[in-house]
Amino acid sequence: MSLVEQISTTLAPHLGQHSADAVARHTCAKLQVGDSPNDGDLARLREYLRRGLVAYVGATSAEELAARCVTAAPGSPAAST
Repeated sequence: MSLVEQISTTLAPHLGQHSADAVARHTCAKLQVGDSPNDGDLARLREYLRRGLVAYVGATSAEELAARCVTAAPGSPAAST
């Protein structure tokens, strides 16, 4: 699963599929984060997503969602690289 797909899938239950996909694609393009991000890229992406999500889900949930967006799920191909 690509990073954009991971972000989109994570956000879809909260924003709707189309909005989540748009957010994922736009954010990764804006921050120039590809599918092989380094730790600095992931930290910037996480913070950017967190700030944007606060208005939709509240501060606590925004922090948790942003972290899930940039953390590979156990057993996923991204987790093994």
